[in-house]
Amino acid sequence: MADELLTLEIATPAGLALETQCESVAAPSVAGEFGVFPGHLPLLAALRSGIIKYSVGGAPRLAAVGPGFVEAGPDHVLLLTDAFALPEDVDADEVREELEAAERRLDALETAYAGTEYEEIMRAIQWAEARLSLLAHRD
Repeated sequence: MADELLTLEIATPAGLALETQCESVAAPSVAGEFGVFPGHLPLLAALRSGIIKYSVGGAPRLAAVGPGFVEAGPDHVLLLTDAFALPEDVDADEVREELEAAERRLDALETAYAGTEYEEIMRAIQWAEARLSLLAHRD
């Protein structure tokens, strides 16, 4: 049975956010969503903010991840990400306020689609949208 499982680890700057054994992992990359099953060939990809899906004991699980990187192999998936949230950690009202504040900052930005400030605002918007999407998938 151990050969049929993946070790999933998700690490953030604050430390190891999740470690579990699972049957599969699907994650959002900058080139689209990808899946990993036991026996997968080695993979290195850049992550975008979104929802990670993984299956533990046949039960689907979801979490939101921020941008980062993923390394996968036949028996292990490691995500290095700026941010991580489980559904129970997300306060919808708080995230909506964060999203509205980021959108206001974007509207007030004088230089459209360029610069560090624009990139920071877009990361905040994408992270808020990922957490709201996580709640929508949960319901």
